[in-house]
Formats: sequence, C-alpha cells, structure tokens
Amino acid sequence: METIELNSFLGSYIHDVCKEAAEKANAANLPVHFVFNDTHVTVQPGESAETATARWQTDFDTAAKAWRESPEYAAREATRAAELRQKTEAHLSETAATEAEMRKAEVPWPYTEKQLRDYITSLVDRQHDYGTCVYAMSMAAVAAFNYVAHQLGVTGFQASCADLDIVRRTRGIKGPFILLNGEDALYPQYDLPGRLQKALADWAPWLKEQAEERLADGREAHPNVQAHWKHLAGRD
Repeated sequence: METIELNSFLGSYIHDVCKEAAEKANAANLPVHFVFNDTHVTVQPGESAETATARWQTDFDTAAKAWRESPEYAAREATRAAELRQKTEAHLSETAATEAEMRKAEVPWPYTEKQLRDYITSLVDRQHDYGTCVYAMSMAAVAAFNYVAHQLGVTGFQASCADLDIVRRTRGIKGPFILLNGEDALYPQYDLPGRLQKALADWAPWLKEQAEERLADGREAHPNVQAHWKHLAGRD
C-alpha cells in the first residue's frame, strides 16, 4: 500500500508533527510515515493527532527502556565511567619551562579541586622570570575557569559570556566593548572595519548618555574633548 513520507519537521514538537501527519493522511486517504527521535510512526487515515502522539510516546519509552537494559548500553556506560575515572585521577601539572613554551602550552580541564590545586601549585612553586610570571597567572586563571565550567556544566554561550566578563573585570572596563581578532583581517568576509562601525552605531545611545552626564556635571576636560562630548550629545 502506498505511504506518504513526512520528513520536513526539523525542530518541531511531536504533537505538531502528528497533527500535520494526521491532516495529510485524511486529505490523501493514505498512511503517513515519519521518524521522530529514532522512533517510527505511521498515521492512518482517520486517526487523530492525539492517538498518534500517544503511540509515539509508548514506542519511544519502550525503545528507551530496552536500550538502557541492553548489553551495549551497559558496555558504553562502563567505558564512560572508566574514562571519567582516568580523567579525575590524573595528576595535573605544568611542564612548560620557558616563556615561549608557556605561551604555546594548552591549559588542562581539571575535574577535581585537587587537580586544580596541583596544577596551580605547579605554576606558582617554581623559578620564574619577568615573562613566565605573566603566563603563570593567565594559565592558572584559565584552569580555574575550566574547572568551574566542568562543575556547573555550562554551555558554550555561557562560557563565552564569562570569558568576556573576565576581560571586563581585569581591565576595569565600564562600558560596552568588543574584541577584534587580527587574524580575521586575512579573510574579507569578517569585515573588521564594518564590525567596528556597527559597534559604534550600537553604542551611540550609551555614548550620548555618558557625554551628557559629563557635560552636566561640569567635568573639566580639554576643549577638544568638550567639543567631542557635545557632538556625541547632539549639541553641536
């Protein structure tokens, strides 16, 4: 018997997919088949979306239970447990000796407080020169960052916000800012001048507010700076 295949529902909810399948099945008077989260569903003409959804849920739960009770699942979990045990029991220390070596070194991802302490100790309790002190600080900070990311299970977006906040705090930045990667200038699609111009346009309301505050409180500044504040505030 002919069956209609439905496969254009990426990102949808199961009930929405079942509703679409039921409508197609009734309109064409043919079964509609689709796969959602690795579970096959065939909606017959006359079936409701609710019936199809309930059948999908039952089949999905049954398959999930069978997978959790399978030897393959047990073997995979045992492998994962062994890998995690190896990671958490590993001794972490920094072996890079020179400033150049430390600059190129990859900072590890500590899983435990002991690993983090051991790694930071290996950076601090050693002979240093002017340059290696710099990398000892940054590498210790990144190791702590990685440890907390592990403990909290953060997303990549959360981590990207956190590392920008580190820059904000360590540099004492009070307003908006962006980071520009010089390597991106090798590729025209990144358009660094355009990105800077867009940022300045986005910051215009904040700059106007800050300029107005400085003009209002009578803050002393060079005449050129005063003129620039007036320009930002729209007073020129």
